[in-house]
Amino acid sequence: MNLLDASMQFPTVVFTIGLLIALVYWLFVILGALDIDLFGGVDDAAGAMKGAGDAVTGGIKGAAEAATGAAKGGAEALKVSPDADLWDWIGLGTLPVTVSASAVLMLGWSGSILAMHYGDTGSLGLALKLLVAAGILLVALPLAGLLLRPLRPVFEVKVGKSNRDYVGATCTITTGHVDAGFGQATIEDAGGTVLIIAVRCDRPGELGRGAKALIIDFDPVRHAYVVEPQADLLPAPADGADRSA
Repeated sequence: MNLLDASMQFPTVVFTIGLLIALVYWLFVILGALDIDLFGGVDDAAGAMKGAGDAVTGGIKGAAEAATGAAKGGAEALKVSPDADLWDWIGLGTLPVTVSASAVLMLGWSGSILAMHYGDTGSLGLALKLLVAAGILLVALPLAGLLLRPLRPVFEVKVGKSNRDYVGATCTITTGHVDAGFGQATIEDAGGTVLIIAVRCDRPGELGRGAKALIIDFDPVRHAYVVEPQADLLPAPADGADRSA
């Protein structure tokens, strides 16, 4: 039996169809990245393939999550949190589903071809073929997680700070004055990056270049941070401290 015939035999044909859909999906992804318009029909075809790709990848992920109940007991024995999603537990949760599903399909297809060649699974009954397909999928899932582990940093999502995350921080005024409609300051981020921000103060004349100010709010209307002189917001010294001075 040649490779093409083996690819069309059950259960390998299931992985073959999935691989073909994934291949066409990635082809349209590449064409989209290159901004190539083939007869004006790429967008429509890409939309259709995205739908088909989502269906395939969703089915694979659903099959993996279907085993979550059984995996919870094993996870407890292995000291792994039983509340963790199985897709995360096998190492695929931080990767795009299209990437992880493509790897699972490729490994599943390869495993099914090898099983047919060395195990003569083509002569088995339908029920046994289904068991073989399920076993191949269960092996392909963690193996895909292991092989794709070096790619995790590439797809790591880095959440940037929002405007309100800087409320409560201290900034340094860089303009000659700050009022309700004008002002600029610098602030140092947690990573050491110096940011230039627009600031406003409803008490004009109290802040000048080099003064320290405390960010108390972000005004979305003026698209600027509302600041107050830092000295005004510091606690007053105790009476005992005044007398000792």
